[in-house]
Amino acid sequence: MIFFCELVFARVAGAAVFIGETWSRLAAVAFLAGWLALVALGYASFGARLAVSNEPLGNDDDDRRWFADARDGLRHLQLLFGLATAAALVWLSVGYFMKP
Repeated sequence: MIFFCELVFARVAGAAVFIGETWSRLAAVAFLAGWLALVALGYASFGARLAVSNEPLGNDDDDRRWFADARDGLRHLQLLFGLATAAALVWLSVGYFMKP
C-alpha cells in the first residue's frame, strides 16, 4: 500500500512542478494543498472506520488489517504532501523575491 501511495505522490508532485513552471506557482501550491486536504480527510475516514470496527457487526481481522494498512499508507502520503506543500511555498516565495 505504501508503494502505491508513493507512486501517487510522485505523479501528483510531477504534475505540480509542471503546473508551477508552465502556469503559476501559486496554482501549484493550491494544487498540492488540495491533495493534502483530500489525503487528510481520507486518513481521518479510515481512522474513524477503525475506531468503530469493534461493533458487533464489525469487520473481521482481514478487513481490519486492510483498513490499518490503508490508514498507515495515507499517513505516509499525508507527510509527503505536507512536506511538498511546504517546499512549494518556499518555491513560491523565492520566485517572488528573485524577480528583477
